[in-house]
Amino acid sequence: MLESTKMAVLGIVVSRLDYCNLLLYGTSSDNLNKLQMTQNALARVVCQAARTCSATKLCCILQWLPVKQRIDYNVAVRLTK
Repeated sequence: MLESTKMAVLGIVVSRLDYCNLLLYGTSSDNLNKLQMTQNALARVVCQAARTCSATKLCCILQWLPVKQRIDYNVAVRLTK
């Protein structure tokens, strides 16, 4: 069940975050914080964790980079192609 939920989240939501990376590069910290909160909520849903559970640890378990690092990484990869 966890694996299929994780696949659905990755396919639908996380791909949308990655799609906008070039547009989000250099955006305000307010926008990044909102996206990070979204990613944190998704990590809790995927892992079926309580709202009080540390999302940072869950993202590490899921091997998800924080939003800012994810944007920087994807932009760097696209620019080197």
